[in-house]
Formats: sequence, structure tokens, C-alpha cells
Amino acid sequence: MSQKNFFLLGLFIFFSLSISLFVGLFLNEDASGIGTSNDFKNTLPYVEALKESLIIDGSEWTRLLPLHFIFISFLFNLSDSVLLVRLIFCSISILVPYFFYLNLKLRFNSINEGKLLILSSTILLLPFFRSSAIWPNPHILSLLFVLISIYFFNKWEKNSLKKIDYTFLLHLVFLALAVYTRRYYVFFFIYYFIYYLKFLNFKNMVYAFLLISLFSIPGFLLILKFPYYLTSSGYNFKYFNTFLISSSIFLFFILPFLKLSNFQNFKESLLSKIILAFLITALSAIFFDYNPKNGGGILMKISNIFLGGNLFFFFTSFAGFFIISTLVKENKYSLYLIIIVFILFSNNYMYQKYFEPLWFILFFLVINSKIFLDFLKSNKQIFLVLGYFALYYVSALSNSLLKISLNYFW
Repeated sequence: MSQKNFFLLGLFIFFSLSISLFVGLFLNEDASGIGTSNDFKNTLPYVEALKESLIIDGSEWTRLLPLHFIFISFLFNLSDSVLLVRLIFCSISILVPYFFYLNLKLRFNSINEGKLLILSSTILLLPFFRSSAIWPNPHILSLLFVLISIYFFNKWEKNSLKKIDYTFLLHLVFLALAVYTRRYYVFFFIYYFIYYLKFLNFKNMVYAFLLISLFSIPGFLLILKFPYYLTSSGYNFKYFNTFLISSSIFLFFILPFLKLSNFQNFKESLLSKIILAFLITALSAIFFDYNPKNGGGILMKISNIFLGGNLFFFFTSFAGFFIISTLVKENKYSLYLIIIVFILFSNNYMYQKYFEPLWFILFFLVINSKIFLDFLKSNKQIFLVLGYFALYYVSALSNSLLKISLNYFW
């Protein structure tokens, strides 16, 4: 296929899936079950209250930070129509795959733009992304802010300025907005701080630290006034549960991007990687006590519903740890990032939706790995990925309509 035809096909897929999102809106689609639609409906009184005052106690309706709900209240000030607000928000959500595409173009400027556009369009198939766009959810705004932040960081890094300029400042501003929308994105600050140390001299490092401290002041003031933002986070230290779940979910998202050739250069250390992954999995499995009612990812659900236990789930966790060891071999910064994500996403409720499309973003925009560059060089594998996530969307929607997991666990 010529580059022009590849790009035209990418445009067709992007616009077709975008239209399908609006069709889903008018059909009141919720591929996450009823969770996302209920979240929207249950927080509408909070949104109404924010129209009167921006500083109120929202603990009756949500434990999330208020930025998203303030934005929705602004939309309701423009129109009292719930459908129109949802339509506007759904339109804004299309910017998420678009900014992902802009980031891919900046990072992989030698790759066919059609492939980059198809990869970006895949986000429009992810069940929780779709539900969050159709039923306005903080997930969308936080992703948008994260992608804009990464775009400015990559521009700053590409220019190798080694000083604080407007691109670096915009990177920090949008990252702060992402954290004030979904607080777990604070891990980006922790990860990028390593890069700041690499690029900035002592003087500019002090300036960067002061800027980050300045942006954190509203957060500290919110916590002082409303401590539940901290106490109701749901965070726990049962890493033997959450590391296994995170590794299994990691495997689910990385699987279609892999091929056997990715592991050919690591034959000499293959046995040590297998042993290490097995030990981590086995030791965690001994203490594992997570109830699959409370999420755990699609592979845990398949393991319990169709295979009657966690054995298959443990295998997927093992496979995830093995692949992570391969990424770490290539780039030590990948280890820092994955450990940070695994630690900060340790929660009483581990839902796969939290990682949609976070792992896409980390794979292609943050982690430097030959695995993802090799994938982009392939002309056929992109269609495998598209089909894989289309099947995921259909299965999630079927589960939502037929209540398969709901009927099994309750």
C-alpha cells in the first residue's frame, strides 16, 4: 500500500470510529457495565452545586478532585441540556486520539503517518475511553492534559535546550492540570524529575522545583480544607495483590505489539528472566487474596469465569513480568517508570479501565524500546492491533449487555 493510501485509510478509520462514538452517545452506550453512566448521573448534584460556589465539600458525591466537575458545571452554565453537554464533551474527547497522533508524529517522524493515525484511532475502540466520552468522566480531561504535557516535554527534549523555556513551562502546567483531574497521574512528575536531573543544571533544577512547588499549593490547600481527598484515596500496601494485577493488565495491552523477533537478542539471559518472573509471581501468589468482583482486569475475569480459578491469571502475570524484564534490559528508565506505576496504582479496587489508554501512552511516548519501533515499521501488524482491540471492545460491550461477569460473581 502506498503512503498516500495508507494515510487515506487512516483518515477513514479515524472518522468512522469517531462517528461510532457519537452513535454510541445517542444509544447511551456504556461498555463499562453501568459504572461510568452511574458516576455521571450520581455526580450531577455536585456539578449543580459547583455552579453556585467552586469551593464546596464534594465528599457526598465523589472522592475525585474537582477540576473536571468544575469544567462540566461551566458547560451546564452554557446550556441546561444534559444531552448537549454530553455532546460537547464527546466532541472534546476526540482530541485525545488526535493529540496522541501529534505526539507520535513528533516522536516517530520517519514512520508512515497513516500507520500513526490508525494506531491513534485504536483509542476510540477502548471500552472505558468510549464510556468516559459518552458519559462525561474525569478520565478524558486528564488524558488530554497528559498528552499535551508530553507533547511539550518531547518538544523541549528534542530541542535539547537544557534550560527552562515556554515549552518546559507548558509541560509543567498541563501536567499539573492532569493531576488536579486524576491524582494518580502524579507519577509523571516523579518520573520526569529523573529527566530534569539529566538535562538541567543546578540553577534551572532549583527553578523547576520551585515551579512544581508553586503548582502543588492549590492541592495542599484543598487537602487541608477537605482531608477526604487524601484519606479516601483507597490506596493500600498489598503489593502482592496489585503487582500481579498490574502485570496481567500490562500483558493484555502489550501483547498485540509483540513478535518473536523482539526476544531474539536476549537468548543468553532467557533462563534468568524466566526464573526471576516465576519467583516474583509465585511469592506474590502465596499471599494473593484479591476478590475478582472488584475488577482485576479482563484476564482475571476470563481466568475465573471460564477456567474456574486464578491459575491462568497467575500465568498472565508471570508473562507480564517476563516481558517487563525485556524492556528493562533495553532501557533502565523503563524500570523506574514501571515500578512507579505499579506502586502508585496500588488500590483496593484495581480496574483495567484505569490503564486505558495509559499503557498506549507509556509504550509509544515515554518508554524508549525497540519493540514499539519495530511494530511501527511493520505494514501488517497495525491491522492485527486494530482487530485485537475491536474484539476487546465487542467483548466488553457484550459483557455489559449480557451481564456475564455480573451474573457470575453476584
